Amino acid sequence: MPELTTCVIDAHHHYWLHGKRHHKWPDKVDGRLDRSFLPNDLIPEMEQAQVNGCILVQSLNDYDETCEFLHIANQYPHILGVIGWLPLNGAKETLKYFEEAPLQHLLVGVRHLINFEPDPKWLLQAHVLDSISVLEDQNLVFDVVPVNDDQFESVIKIASAFPKLSIVIDHLARPSIGSGKSVAWSNQIHRIAQLPNVSIKLSIGLDILMGWKWSNEEMQTFIDEVLISFGSERVMAASNWPVCTLAAQYSDVWEGIRKSVRNLSQPDQAKVLGENAFRIFSLSRSPIIN
Repeated sequence: MPELTTCVIDAHHHYWLHGKRHHKWPDKVDGRLDRSFLPNDLIPEMEQAQVNGCILVQSLNDYDETCEFLHIANQYPHILGVIGWLPLNGAKETLKYFEEAPLQHLLVGVRHLINFEPDPKWLLQAHVLDSISVLEDQNLVFDVVPVNDDQFESVIKIASAFPKLSIVIDHLARPSIGSGKSVAWSNQIHRIAQLPNVSIKLSIGLDILMGWKWSNEEMQTFIDEVLISFGSERVMAASNWPVCTLAAQYSDVWEGIRKSVRNLSQPDQAKVLGENAFRIFSLSRSPIIN
């Protein structure tokens, strides 16, 4: 693993070529994401925001997209790793697809968009559990975003059942920013933070972004609770670009993230802004954008 100097890593962003694959957005998005978002769109934004590298995350439960992302990452060194998608239909199938994936060294994690599964306990099915054991064996991070209380409970059970599996929760576990902090969210955050194999990203999800104007003040109470619960060792800065552009410019997102951790010590700020992502995802590339 290369030596890491002080840097900022965006632990969550997406790319897509409009029209190549089908993304179905809620009506509130109002066509604002219906165009291509590609590396050459993001790199100038990263330079302006002083972000040194990023992690590319699947946007569809689609193996072809994952293969494409791995090839894109191989061409663009600002992409430090890919969180892709593998079928979680049983250990043999998951392992087969993993072994056939191109540029395996750039695949640092796997995410399945469980919000598309009608069964809130889908993660707890036997064939899915078998597949998750493969992720644990291959040292792949399991990246997940629960969208309701039942799904959150399933993630807690998975984290307990696989203590050697690194699990990363996306988008602050989707709290109701703008509507006040819920007791259920606080309780689940506290419970899952007790499991040392679980980390969390400071990004904001589509459900909030599509109808909300970016507000550092409204975010702060949620971020503070996450920092208190998880500590500075298991929290990662992330933008969710280009989805974040529904509520703010990329540079404004990063200004907000930096403000949200300003009360931490300098070493702890460095952990949240980049070092944790580098360590938790076992990245093999050094950040390169100055």
